[in-house]
Amino acid sequence: MKFQVLGPLTVLGDSGPVALSGVKQRATLGHLLLHANEVVATSALMRALWAGEPPPTARKMLQNAVSALRGLLAADDTEDAHGGPVLLTHAPGYLLRVDGDDLDLTAYRALADRGRADLAAGAWSSAARTLRAALDLWRGPVLADLAESGTDWPELRTLAHARTATREDLYEAELACGRHDDVLEELRTHAEREPERERLCAQLMLALYRRGHQSDALDAYRRTRTALASRLGLEPGRVLRAVERAVLDHDPVLGQPDALAIMALDGEPRRPRPTVRTPGRAAVAPATLVGFDNPPTPRPPALPAPPRATAFPYPAAPAGVLTEQHKQLSMLLVRTTLGKGLGGDPEDAARLSGELAVAIRDEVARHGGKVSGVLGPVTFALFGVVRTREDDAERAVRAGRAILRRLRQYGAGGPVPVHGGSAPRVAVATGDVVVTCAADGTGAVPIVNGAVPQSCADLLQTVPPGGIRVCATTRSGTERSLVYGPAGPDGAAEPLGTRTARTDTPPALVGRDRELAQLGGALDDVARRQRPCLLTALGEPGAGKTRLMAELARLARRSPHGYRVVTGHSSWCDRDRPLALLDRTLASATGTASATATGTGTGTGDCARDALARTVHALFGTGDRGTWLLDRLGPLLRAEPPAPADWPDLATAWRLLLTGLAAERPLLLVLEDLHSAPDPVLDLVTELADAAGPVPLLLAVTARPELLDRRPTWGGGRRDALALTLDPLDEASAAALLDALLADGGGALPAELRRDVLARIGGNPLYALEYARELAGGAPGPPVMPRHVRQVVAAHLDTLPPLAKAVLVCASALGGVCCADGVAAVGGVDRTEAAHWLDHLERREFLRRSRHPSATGALRYAFRHPATREAVDALVPRTVREDRRRRAEAWTESTAAQLTA
Repeated sequence: MKFQVLGPLTVLGDSGPVALSGVKQRATLGHLLLHANEVVATSALMRALWAGEPPPTARKMLQNAVSALRGLLAADDTEDAHGGPVLLTHAPGYLLRVDGDDLDLTAYRALADRGRADLAAGAWSSAARTLRAALDLWRGPVLADLAESGTDWPELRTLAHARTATREDLYEAELACGRHDDVLEELRTHAEREPERERLCAQLMLALYRRGHQSDALDAYRRTRTALASRLGLEPGRVLRAVERAVLDHDPVLGQPDALAIMALDGEPRRPRPTVRTPGRAAVAPATLVGFDNPPTPRPPALPAPPRATAFPYPAAPAGVLTEQHKQLSMLLVRTTLGKGLGGDPEDAARLSGELAVAIRDEVARHGGKVSGVLGPVTFALFGVVRTREDDAERAVRAGRAILRRLRQYGAGGPVPVHGGSAPRVAVATGDVVVTCAADGTGAVPIVNGAVPQSCADLLQTVPPGGIRVCATTRSGTERSLVYGPAGPDGAAEPLGTRTARTDTPPALVGRDRELAQLGGALDDVARRQRPCLLTALGEPGAGKTRLMAELARLARRSPHGYRVVTGHSSWCDRDRPLALLDRTLASATGTASATATGTGTGTGDCARDALARTVHALFGTGDRGTWLLDRLGPLLRAEPPAPADWPDLATAWRLLLTGLAAERPLLLVLEDLHSAPDPVLDLVTELADAAGPVPLLLAVTARPELLDRRPTWGGGRRDALALTLDPLDEASAAALLDALLADGGGALPAELRRDVLARIGGNPLYALEYARELAGGAPGPPVMPRHVRQVVAAHLDTLPPLAKAVLVCASALGGVCCADGVAAVGGVDRTEAAHWLDHLERREFLRRSRHPSATGALRYAFRHPATREAVDALVPRTVREDRRRRAEAWTESTAAQLTA
């Protein structure tokens, strides 16, 4: 039997609603349900049933109502046999025993408490879902039928206030998730209905401001201020006044996910408060919204948001942080020997030596490496020790080639030395090492142990003057992007250049029917409505974002609307050219090569300028407007990057050119890997989406979820915006993709091996491609994790803060399924901190929350992808891994003993 009080009083039996006879019987049941599993005194029940002086027969009438209710509850014997609802006489009154799952009020309170706890811990998405589920249980005012007949109990008003507070908690969570556009109308409705609710007003102001309606936000503040003054004789509280000041000042804090919590903390009187320390951040006080004058909703203290990933070496290592890790890195050795042409002048030798060292350091840093030391004429550089990237080997090879080119200006780049500099030699080797990082936060250079340094030194001895050679491992890992000469007996080879086009066939696109339907609909909507749309495709490495964009471009070119397709991508090579993405889109629009691709200017100089001039003149004519655009876009055609002073005009011209192209015919602009784009480019992209005007422009961008760490409100608040998250492929789609890849490479797998490989792939298309390549060799047994897959996962792990990574190590030691208590015991960290990082790892999609709690009722988490756990185990030295497992076994045995005691 189920009871519902969040709305009209309803009793549901196995066969449907159960009829209740008489107002007194309904009122008695309703009051007992509001105090379910509590003893309610007879006198309290009588006061609830009769507003004034109860009649002489009141007690008898109450007893009759109770007797009828007992008969109702006992109508089904099986209910009572299984612990169903029972109405007991219990001095000094009655006790209605109801299981928590059978009463909507109990379910609401549990959901609201859990959602509030998630909100306090910064798990905003989880909080929003849970709080929304709690509010969905409400069908109207509490005991609406009784209230309609004149019942006015204090409990009804208390629950109404609790519902309002839960709704405000929901709005706070939704705003933190960047969904201000989704809740704006709800906020506006409830704020107008209750204008004296300061927290509600602050939330409405934040939503309006983020949507670009500053004046409306200030109007909402004035409306609440007037209501407070006229009805209560009060002025707005500190927090609401702080929100008004922030709106007036366009304070950047309004862009923070927890902006209101930050201002609530800053607006409070300074007094001692408990602090929480997080690695890499100063101690901060938990942020709660007690700064509002409304009665605050009780909640546990909030932990601060996790800090962004920091580079090695870590800050002072707290308990559990790893200071020794297995890594795959690339080492670059450069030998530059000064000859006898300097005439023995030590000053000239020192000057040339210093210039060569600066040139080498600049190129290493530009490609993302770190010079770890100099020993005589040899410079050591490491790629992947500060932070693992999936293309560390490629970066090292490109850096080596760039160093050789740059040293030519010193006469040290060829076989014939000039100015006393002998031709340099460069070697690159890649392999597994053990990296030891400083635990005291001093920033000391990490110590690298392994065979890579020696193999790289041996390789350097075989390099001819002015040449570069890379080891077999480096060559095999970079052959898809670089061209090599013939390999020697040791497998080493000389890199000759960069591949200008894909040499492999893209894998089949499977399991993305829903996404393709949305893309096709976006193309049609943009062309039909003549309005721009921002489409964002988010996904982890290897999820298939690039493949999906290729399919979108194919659909656009075949569309009956006659789409023009312009593409561009962001790259790590853009460090010295922040606006390189603009250069690439310009080259795509005019059909030339980009300056960043050639290194010498767009296309072949005059040819590229002529192509741009033809495009601009066709759109804007040959008058002042066309001339102005050509002058402003000119810096993108040069090898040297545009000066920062030219950026505003250049950005305006770029925007005008693209909108002009879109006005001529529908335009699809594809921008890939936007998570690596610098902030000026992100600003330009959002401005283009906002200011393009009424033209058919579909702006499609791809990014990893890290983009939302930098821009939490990305895409929010826009009238036309679409976001796609590429989840892992389902099992059937992953199997179809693997079978298609294996069909190209040689045949089907045995059933057991196929199941094992599919489990390792975990629905990631890139992993499927890499495992298929490994299997093409026909090696018996299950393949080991492909080197590229391991590097991709390791790079993803290195985006985590140190303690979050340490929590993953503990989770693996616990068998891949863990809770906060287990992580705290295994890792030696505080339980609250362990819970905080587990939640962070779930939001970053390294872990997933289990639907089933542990035996002690704690939340449990499991690895979302088997490759993540495998990479975590490969990351940890054997001694550390064994120590964690011993601790995990001891904690498991201790917990089991406590449960059975």
